[in-house]
Formats: sequence, C-alpha cells, structure tokens
Amino acid sequence: MSANFLTLDLGNSRCKLRRWRLAPGRAPELAAADELATGEGLPDEFELWLARAGELAGAALCSVADPALEVRLVHTLATRLGERSRGVPDPGLQIACRAPERVGRDRLFAARGALARLGRSCLVLDAGTALTVDALHVEPGARAQFLGGAIAPGPALLARALALGTARLPEIEPRPAARALGRDTHEALESGVAVGFAGAARELVARIGAEAGLETAPVCLTGGARAFLQEAGLFGAREVHVEPELVHLGLLAASGALA
Repeated sequence: MSANFLTLDLGNSRCKLRRWRLAPGRAPELAAADELATGEGLPDEFELWLARAGELAGAALCSVADPALEVRLVHTLATRLGERSRGVPDPGLQIACRAPERVGRDRLFAARGALARLGRSCLVLDAGTALTVDALHVEPGARAQFLGGAIAPGPALLARALALGTARLPEIEPRPAARALGRDTHEALESGVAVGFAGAARELVARIGAEAGLETAPVCLTGGARAFLQEAGLFGAREVHVEPELVHLGLLAASGALA
C-alpha cells in the first residue's frame, strides 16, 4: 500500500513543496511539485495548500529562511499531522566544521540526498542563487562526514552584481552554453557570467577534491542553475550524477521515509 509524504525546501525567495508517493520496495515517486513565494503571506498560503494536499503519512522541512517563518510552518505541520510531522529532521551526518550549527541546512540535506543516491564519497554541487560545493566522505561502518566546502555566487547573482556595480553595463539574463568570445558587450557579459561560473565550479571541485582526499570522487549535481554545469568533460574524468530533487531526497532519507 502506498502513502504520501511531503517535503518542503524553504528558501529566501521560494518555498518548494514536493509530495511523494511511497510504496514498500520501490523508489519514491514524485506525485506533485509546487512552489509558493517566501514572505509574510506564506503561512496562510501553505495552510490552504495543505488543506488540498490530501492524506499525508508524514512531512519534513528544510529551511534557510527567517527562523520565525520556519517556526510557523513547523507549527502548522504539527497541528495538521501530529507525531507524523518530522519537523526539521537531523540530517544524520557527522559535521566536521568549526561551527556545525551555522552550516546551511540546505547544504546538509543535499549531502544526505547524495549519500542516499550514491552511497559513497562525493562532491555535492548545488547551483542556484548561490553555488555550493561540498565534500562528503563515506567509509563503511562509519557515519558519513560532511567536511565543508565553498559558497560562491550563482549566474543570476553574478549578472546582477555586474549591472549594479558599474555605470554602463546592463543586467543580462544568463544562459548556459554561451560562447567564450563575445563579439559585443551583451555577448561579453554572457561569456563572463556563464563561462566564468563554469570555470569557478570546475576549479572549486578540483581544489576541494584535492584538499579533502577525494581526487577522483564523483560529482552529484542539483539546483536550478545546474544546466550551466552540464557540459561534457567539465569536471574531467569524474562521474557526474544529476539529481534535481537532491535536498528533498535528503529530507526523505533523514526522515526514514526511504526505508
């Protein structure tokens, strides 16, 4: 018998809602995907959405937004689901950082999702408003270690910074696979953003991999700007695994919903 499980990825601009159909012995199946704007009206909109969602066997939340907003959504889930709500679950990783409590939970749940997907050491790339490149170390019989990583601007943020920080450069809409040799200002900006972003990701993967002892580890790629990083051979001979719902997969794994 199948059951429905809800995962929420609450970001600074959007709240991504995913309803999963779970069945014993089968991989989770994405049944519905919605997004709501993050803001003061989100709790009321979420309550309306939840009322239409049907019966849920459980729910789990990841948040990098205003803590007060997180508290309200967790309360709504607890009121609706009681003990079936997991709230914000423990990612289940050993965090080898100086201040574990300050590591973004989106990074941790993406790493947990990569662990569920690959089951081995890897470099986790989440390309969106920001680019995060993190190292996950896995040894048999031991708890997987989140070693830390890097945070850099994403393509849209790079384009916006160029427009805001100069007098005459326009803000462009970045696009993947832009030519490196720009023949006019617009193409030059496209090149600087797209090619520069891909180059930064490649260099971060190489150097973080070397420093973490993961020189040949695969890459697990997610995020709304992942298309900028899917050029064949960008990361050399490393395997590249693309998982659009990596944070949500991490929430499912951390909640025990994949068992």
